Amino acid sequence: MADRHAAEAYDDPEPMPVDETAQRLLNLLFVLNAAPRPLATEEIVSDSDLGYGSGNRASDLRKFRRDREKLEERGVYIAEVKTPGSSETEQSAWALDRARTFAAGGLVREEDARLLVAAIDAHLAVPGSPFEPPLRAIRTKALESLEAVEGELSVEDSEAERDNTARDATARDAITDALWTAFSLRRTIKMRYTDAAGKQSERVIAVYGIFSHESAGYIAALDDASGEVRTFRIDRIARLGALGRPYEIPDGFDTRAYLFLPFDLADGPTATAVFTLPAERTEAEVQAITYGRGRAQREADGSWSWTVEARDVNAAAAFALSHAHDGMRPQGPESLVDAWRAHIERTVAAHAS
Repeated sequence: MADRHAAEAYDDPEPMPVDETAQRLLNLLFVLNAAPRPLATEEIVSDSDLGYGSGNRASDLRKFRRDREKLEERGVYIAEVKTPGSSETEQSAWALDRARTFAAGGLVREEDARLLVAAIDAHLAVPGSPFEPPLRAIRTKALESLEAVEGELSVEDSEAERDNTARDATARDAITDALWTAFSLRRTIKMRYTDAAGKQSERVIAVYGIFSHESAGYIAALDDASGEVRTFRIDRIARLGALGRPYEIPDGFDTRAYLFLPFDLADGPTATAVFTLPAERTEAEVQAITYGRGRAQREADGSWSWTVEARDVNAAAAFALSHAHDGMRPQGPESLVDAWRAHIERTVAAHAS
């Protein structure tokens, strides 16, 4: 059923008239904002996904120049970048001028701004969150509002914001920001991805959820290459392309099904692991222990059985041992039970010595 919903989410909606210039301007802004480095002129004017690549280079160059002018009229500035020491004949590159484009916006109440900054600072104290780029952008706006109200933005905050601006220019922040935009607009996006084995691929994704695990950001996304919802690590995304067609997230989709457990991260086939938990565990406790993954159900005697797919049997056994105080015990397959016993033996031997 989930696969059918996922396939339906990728169906094209009824065709609607498209303003090609507006679409091209949006794509250009989006791609430059997401780019981890300045893009060469040739990369832009030859890219049909952006709305160029007509085969007439002179025409595409004129179109690109007019598009820069139109974006500038709307407060979006694209700067020409030259590598230090490069000759006049070398090709230019282009990047979003973030300092001029993201100017200060409207004001909020001083009390609200201070509460907002404090709340964001508390969240940012935990490193590695994929929510960091949008939260830092909001924090900057809140501080700018305070500065406009009372003219007393501290030197420390100014220096911190300059550091934050530099961090926002990193590839991870730019790509994460673009993923959030695609997710918020419910538009597909093309990406170049490098898997754990170093293999690169081009694919189009529809982002269904964004989360973090052990200081790394991840997305759960419908992948056109497989037709399935897959999990991708954000720092392995080399580049993002233009926004594509709209999509809808299927009813009932739950990101928790894609959160990681220690036995998820391994190559090879999965094994169906079965664990038990005692009857005194409440449903809320079981959900917390299992992350809502797999299938947990009450048995006739009141105890719980939990069935979940595991890629790493040894890691699954170690996970069960870490929850032994909760009454968790492995039931099968036999390899899981053997791994559990081996972990116990090693633990006892280590304490005995």
